Amino acid sequence: MADRQVDRGLRGREVSAPTDVAIIGGGIVGCAAAAFLAEAGVRVDLYEGEEVAAAASGRNSGSVQHPFDPVLRDLHLETLRHYRELADFELPKEPVGVLMLAREREVLEPSVTEVARDSPELAPALLGPDELRTVEPAVRPGFWGCRLETGYPVRPAAATRAFAKRAYAAGARFHEGETAWPWVIGARARGVLAAGVRRPAAAVLVAAGPWTPEAIDPTRAWKPIVPVWGVVAEVEMEDPPRHVLEEAGVEAVGASAAASIFSLVAADGQVSVGSTFLAEQPDPVPWAPTLRRAGERFVPGLRRAKVVGVRACPRPQSVDGRPLVGELPGQEGLWLAAGHGPWGISTGPATARMVADALLGKAEVPMPLSVARA
Repeated sequence: MADRQVDRGLRGREVSAPTDVAIIGGGIVGCAAAAFLAEAGVRVDLYEGEEVAAAASGRNSGSVQHPFDPVLRDLHLETLRHYRELADFELPKEPVGVLMLAREREVLEPSVTEVARDSPELAPALLGPDELRTVEPAVRPGFWGCRLETGYPVRPAAATRAFAKRAYAAGARFHEGETAWPWVIGARARGVLAAGVRRPAAAVLVAAGPWTPEAIDPTRAWKPIVPVWGVVAEVEMEDPPRHVLEEAGVEAVGASAAASIFSLVAADGQVSVGSTFLAEQPDPVPWAPTLRRAGERFVPGLRRAKVVGVRACPRPQSVDGRPLVGELPGQEGLWLAAGHGPWGISTGPATARMVADALLGKAEVPMPLSVARA
């Protein structure tokens, strides 16, 4: 695309800088946005303070799954299409299924009713203890389950790195190990400040996960997104479960940001057991045996599992659990796309496509996802 076409898409501004869009953040959203923009002929520089996929995009449990939110549903379905078209990344052809587990039938019945009403495509099925053991022998006898037709186990960092490779091939320039801040003068983004140098850009996209508010407002008075820390233990199991397993009630615990709840994802030989929902950054090491022991209540085979690693990451949680996308009101040229909570790898690439289209003037961000609601 010729420069004049790119300039016109970016709100008709004159672009004389060597960069059209500077992206802050090398997670799944930042890398996917870099790919979409670079492939549209936009000159992109991406800044990442550590390395690509260093935070939640590379340290999550690794399950791409339906977000159980009608507003996010289309983002998830579009994300699945992007993954299937992505080179150097293999999404399972079919979902393995998510099993929500509980000791009592009454705990699961409301979830079955709600999912059947809002997301019938997930085909929720209530399973009694005997049927559950037939479907998933790894689960301890006596549990009830709700099976959902979703759940694609993947290596956590694989999709982000594949998008980064795609962006690089299209001409995007990556600056890993460089922390960048928006450079704003007179309520207009002029570029970024990185390594003590002002680097002009026509627009700045902040996709820095839980650090997005700090990048936008260094005083930290603006907090539409907060970190919710998750710790995940990686274990070796002889016969891991076939399904993605989740303890019933994960939504309520995640909202409280003050507890842990069982989940298990087996992806390509890697078994991840979690997870915590903590307001403060934890020391992950002491959590590993705790998470494994808690998981034994659901999967007896975890008793013999060997803990081989542990990781922690902050999920970028917005107030309503939906991402904030678009140009900040009163801050011309300063854009953001963040706040996905646990749904980053499940909806992030579609969010990136959405913000890229908005930057290019192709489409507007729907109000339920717009940053204007913050």
